[in-house]
Amino acid sequence: MTEIGKTKINIDKKDYSQYHILIISTSWNREIIDRMREDAISELQEFKVNKIHSIEVPGAFELSQAAEKFIDSYDAVLALGTIIKGETYHFEVLAHETARSLSQVSISNKKPVIFGVLTTDNELQAKQRAEVKGSEYAKSLIKMIDLFSKDAAD
Repeated sequence: MTEIGKTKINIDKKDYSQYHILIISTSWNREIIDRMREDAISELQEFKVNKIHSIEVPGAFELSQAAEKFIDSYDAVLALGTIIKGETYHFEVLAHETARSLSQVSISNKKPVIFGVLTTDNELQAKQRAEVKGSEYAKSLIKMIDLFSKDAAD
């Protein structure tokens, strides 16, 4: 089995208290999602983000619908979910469409939307990845806020 390590995402520790963040999470696999959400919130608070709202949707497919509905009220969205492979093609369709639709919300609204959806072969893989991915997704969100806030590339 492969050991999951933390990805290094270097970000200057500055004050992000002016930003409003929405975390959208799925109700499926709640134990896994709760772990990622708690870690993401803790990491965001390390960057002084204190305007964090959370909502829940039934499953991964609904993440983009909620992101589109609420994105105007937030500076960035973190979408958290897990899609665990089953015996049918449903896994591939759901994973692809969720990634595509969340990307489209970001592109069309010109705001960061982070794809924090685990796509794993089994529940054990999802639980292992959940141990580190919440904070990594939060750092990705901060990094993208910085990128989106720049007027032009240097």
